[in-house]
Amino acid sequence: MAVDGGVLSRTPLRRFGLMEAVGLEDLESSARDCLTPCRIRTLSRDAQGKARGTVSVTTLGPVKLVYAQTTGSDLAVEFTRQESNYDVSFALAGTNQVSVKNEQALCSAQRATILSPQMVAGMRLSDGYAQLHLCIERAALERHLERMLDRAVAKPIRFQMEMDLTRPALASWMRGFKVLLDDLDEPSGLSAARAGVNPWSDFLMTGLLLAQSHNYSEWLTQGQSNGFRPQSLKRAVELIEREPAGELSLTRLSSVAGVGPRALQRYFREYVGTSPREYIQWVRLERAHDELLAGGVKSVSEIAFRWGFTHMPRFAGAYQQRYGVLPSATLRASTHATQIV
Repeated sequence: MAVDGGVLSRTPLRRFGLMEAVGLEDLESSARDCLTPCRIRTLSRDAQGKARGTVSVTTLGPVKLVYAQTTGSDLAVEFTRQESNYDVSFALAGTNQVSVKNEQALCSAQRATILSPQMVAGMRLSDGYAQLHLCIERAALERHLERMLDRAVAKPIRFQMEMDLTRPALASWMRGFKVLLDDLDEPSGLSAARAGVNPWSDFLMTGLLLAQSHNYSEWLTQGQSNGFRPQSLKRAVELIEREPAGELSLTRLSSVAGVGPRALQRYFREYVGTSPREYIQWVRLERAHDELLAGGVKSVSEIAFRWGFTHMPRFAGAYQQRYGVLPSATLRASTHATQIV
């Protein structure tokens, strides 16, 4: 996606400038607000105080686009918190060596990288590095995949970290992405519409899920979303979704389903991709998350108990693992947003 390679003919997001020629402290602040909290340092003592950065940001529903350029030094970037969303990085100039534990990937003219939730990354940016981030909210992408599959996504989507942009499917997706970037330069373009549904975010999520390999790719490519489920499994799933906070022992689920416990567990593994217990927790967490986002409640425990969680530390841990933040943080954010409105 390099500018020199012709994919982009000019600097993106020119109308959405946030910071220009700022120091590392301000760059860390923008990363904390727009991307993921991190520490940034120069890789040369001679370059201390010389590094500068420029940042532009815009949001399209659950999708955020961030352009950043750094000059004056090679830089080391170390995440200080797990990634909570999906972050695709494109190199427009220079290179970025990305590492997550023992896995490494190079972000360059023909290679992008994607970070999935729960990853803690380190990066090495070359001097003069320019990048474009495509950040997608975790809950939005998982729900989008559920609509494509017509089944629950009970575990995070885990993408292959390196993206070969010369592959036909990704190359096609990139051509559409370029159209979006051109559209963003037009104040009255399609991306400026405020109709409640943004066509660009749906396109970006669908294309990414189809074009880049991840742990659900086989279900998509093999057509396992044909909607078929044994009737016994459907009865159990309907009970869970109708009464998620109720008594949902394996014995009760099996009785409602009309099959034995082992058969029901096998159906869940084969057609839902998880165990009955994990699916129950997934539904309860989703209901609690939706209510926390809506605000209007006084405490996290009130919501947790309402949706069947009786052990608060376990609820908080499971919630943070799924959504990347503690439930109290979601409640504070929703309450603050309500007060502003």
